Amino acid sequence: MNILVVTQMYSQPDDVGENKPTKTVNYFAKEWVASGHRVVVMHCPSKFPIAYYLVPSAIKDKISGRISTMTPPIASRKELCRNENGIEVYRLPMLKFYPGQAYSAKKMQAQAEKISRILEEIRFVPEVIIGHFANPSTELVARLAQQYNAKSSIVFHHDCDTNEIAKYRIAENIKHIGAIGARSVVEAQEVQQNLHLKELPFVCCSGVPNDAVASAAKICDKHHFENGITYLCVAGLLKKKNIDAVLMAFADRAHENDELFIVGGGPEAETLKTLVTNLHAAGKIVFTGRVSREEVLQYMKKAQVFALVSDDEVYGMVYIEAMLQGCLTIASKGGGFDGIIKDGVNGFICNPGDADMLQTIFAEIETLTACERNMIGQRAIDTAVHYSEWEVAERYLNDVLKKNQYTSAEGDYVANEQNENRCIQQKR
Repeated sequence: MNILVVTQMYSQPDDVGENKPTKTVNYFAKEWVASGHRVVVMHCPSKFPIAYYLVPSAIKDKISGRISTMTPPIASRKELCRNENGIEVYRLPMLKFYPGQAYSAKKMQAQAEKISRILEEIRFVPEVIIGHFANPSTELVARLAQQYNAKSSIVFHHDCDTNEIAKYRIAENIKHIGAIGARSVVEAQEVQQNLHLKELPFVCCSGVPNDAVASAAKICDKHHFENGITYLCVAGLLKKKNIDAVLMAFADRAHENDELFIVGGGPEAETLKTLVTNLHAAGKIVFTGRVSREEVLQYMKKAQVFALVSDDEVYGMVYIEAMLQGCLTIASKGGGFDGIIKDGVNGFICNPGDADMLQTIFAEIETLTACERNMIGQRAIDTAVHYSEWEVAERYLNDVLKKNQYTSAEGDYVANEQNENRCIQQKR
């Protein structure tokens, strides 16, 4: 099957700095190629005027931390064509003058035409068009789906509130998109309400590496705590990640042999290190900086408690990775893991940024017996093994293929039967 992916965010070889784009879409594309599909990615990142890139990094990082976004590298202004493990990737930057700016309909049409010309040159006729992130993917997917009479979908990443719906013309464009998705059950409910959809959007989960699932110890037996507790937090160091809450909760509860590893980089690094000094906890808290995925896995194998209590957590794949290693995993309430983590059963749920509540959960974990803690860790593993990259990519594509046209309450229901007949999934 020919799958066209349109996304604002896609990891590229020339990405630099601590705060790099997520590889979520890369992993979906990789699995679809492995399943025998032909995949073309149209990466449409924001491109700013040259002056923007001349601003000192410290100032850009401060702004990025405040608005919880990434500072794009100057290399991202350049067009790019490459092959990534069989995925045909094109980077086609779109000029804007400030973060969050909407593109005009004229600019969207020009971008859609540029994409069409490339597809014609490489003799690629999309049967399925899949988009990620509201702007510019929603409108581009809608335009291209009509042009190619293709099955289509858009997945929102907490970028479909009432302001964004109006600014990015989302309501008009989803009428031409076959399936609407979100990154969590909570977000799916919000999208349904905001767009007045008759049906709940499907949930597009991320997965953990297939080899990590295959190699993970399937029996949990690491929660005896005789030699202290090893805590872990893995995240980009942004304000919305609420790393400060983890630091404060740990500092208030830490015993002599306890330790906390903060894995990741970002614009809040120096502020957080200053906080650790003020908490007099420097000897127990280690900032590793950004490390490879393999190194993250090693930290998780060692850790016993994993905590991340972000605001508006879309879908933290890192939670699944921690659960797979049997960590007692603490996730944000109202985020992407409500429904996956059941409080006190296979993990714990905490209010975002609530250091007092997090400290209470840490205390509760200490009061449990080793058997009880290992039971929770075992249930975490049993949940996580069903979230391999291959399995979630297959579920995602199946959801797109099965869904008919979604419309708002004011629209008419349209069944895309022609495309349903055209799209036959190729099994691995």
